[in-house]
Amino acid sequence: MPRKRYRVTETGDNAAAGASLGVGITKHRRWVPSVLCAALPFFLGLAYIGTGSLALLLSGAVLLAGLLSGVRAAELRPLDWAMLLVLVYEIPLLLFSRYPANGLRGATTVCAAALFYLLARLVVRTSRQTVLIAALVGAGGVALACFAVAQFNEQVHLLNANGLSQIVAFRAKLIMPPAPWVLGEWFTLVLLTLPFAFAVPVFLWIDRRRMLAAGAALMPIGVCSGLLQSCSRAVFWAVIVFAVVAVAMAAVCRTIRTKAALVAIAGMLGALGLVLATVNAFYPGVVKAYTGLHTSQVRSTEGRLAIWKRSADVFKLSPVWGVGSNNAPLFLTSNADQEETTGFASRTFSLPIQVLTEKGAIGAALYLAVLVLAGWEARQKLRNPMVSPQMKAFTCCLLAGLAAVLFRELTYSSLLEHAATAMLFTMSLALLGAEEPA
Repeated sequence: MPRKRYRVTETGDNAAAGASLGVGITKHRRWVPSVLCAALPFFLGLAYIGTGSLALLLSGAVLLAGLLSGVRAAELRPLDWAMLLVLVYEIPLLLFSRYPANGLRGATTVCAAALFYLLARLVVRTSRQTVLIAALVGAGGVALACFAVAQFNEQVHLLNANGLSQIVAFRAKLIMPPAPWVLGEWFTLVLLTLPFAFAVPVFLWIDRRRMLAAGAALMPIGVCSGLLQSCSRAVFWAVIVFAVVAVAMAAVCRTIRTKAALVAIAGMLGALGLVLATVNAFYPGVVKAYTGLHTSQVRSTEGRLAIWKRSADVFKLSPVWGVGSNNAPLFLTSNADQEETTGFASRTFSLPIQVLTEKGAIGAALYLAVLVLAGWEARQKLRNPMVSPQMKAFTCCLLAGLAAVLFRELTYSSLLEHAATAMLFTMSLALLGAEEPA
């Protein structure tokens, strides 16, 4: 005889308890991704104050927490594969490095940045999570800018007290970042926070929260005020590039109308001009740092040209694999002429040249593929009618920020020198591909 099948049903208190438990689990799962998203800027702060090995260990721990929390990874896209190839390429790069011990720190930085990219791809899913990250990173940028403004004011008054009024001549001493940061690397980090600070008022404006958007506009103005006091022409023009590219991308992708784009670019450039004029009123000589031609600036340009010329000889030593991470300065110093007075090679002073000399042609192709695929991801996202206007606007801000940083890195190689800058850059790449749930 066939067995009878009995249907078990939940009635009364059992059903109510099960429903209550289900609601509790659902609420818990809703909060987990938001908590992990809030942990991303906190993790960047730990990388800022910590070492490369600490960043690598923490990135692995947070990535494991994301996997164990039940966050499901989306299917790997071409950009994800390119980032994984960059991570895998560090293995043969260390094996074929001229001095592998010098490359350990660089390899750790790349590994931490790649893992951080994967973590951001795992947890960031909604526009609310994105604006949360933007607000926290933007607030960190404002804090760094306030630190820069306070130091600038203190050092200028110290120079004036000693009868020195030439700000440009002492621009390298006006802002002293905390160790082990170099001034150029520190400005690159602040510049990377600009698109996040700018995205917050844009989000609020699109949500028709005009008063909050007006108050949040102080965030990008604060970051820009710190950057405009850098007395660095590359940093100054990078801020201009950010403003132009952000509005141009929004207009091309029809996120805003052409008339609104003209008003926006005029307002942004006007605000930057007002901030610069205010800074110059308190500290005469700042505008001259961007419009004039000081002796120290001429020497800086001559030194960069000398280093770039010698970098060609370093590239010829190992054109395929490169000389290894952090090895370029060693070879640049060794092949300098004894009578040469310019071009002290503490770095290559150009990110493309650094990648070519240290990573070789293969590594340069991989890094270029990452940038190209990131642009393709952003293009697909901006053309998708299902993506919200907030996310499209945020994508335009990220693209403008990446363009500004890469423009600045044409004459200063700092992006791969510290875990915090590399991780913030790769997180920007990951957020370009973040998709909203259907």
